[in-house]
Amino acid sequence: MNVNVLKAIGVAVIVLLLAVAYNMYSSSVENDFKDISRTETYRMGDHFTGFYHRPGCPKLKQAQGGGIRFESNEAARAEGYSPCKRCDPDGPNE
Repeated sequence: MNVNVLKAIGVAVIVLLLAVAYNMYSSSVENDFKDISRTETYRMGDHFTGFYHRPGCPKLKQAQGGGIRFESNEAARAEGYSPCKRCDPDGPNE
């Protein structure tokens, strides 16, 4: 086989693997929040990062030393916390 043909096949395989990996990652991020309750009544703040999260946010689970409980998004913002970009605590409850 020609070397150029082998290179083209190798590139095609890599692109295919990257596409499959991205699809798997996207669906896992989507499923991270399927089990979050519709009746959330509080938010949790991570004092190390300065972000507040939904109670079931995977990013909050990684936080060191627990978190600070806020009764609302407004209370968290009043303390200087920013919303998490992953769980979108200001967005609609799913």
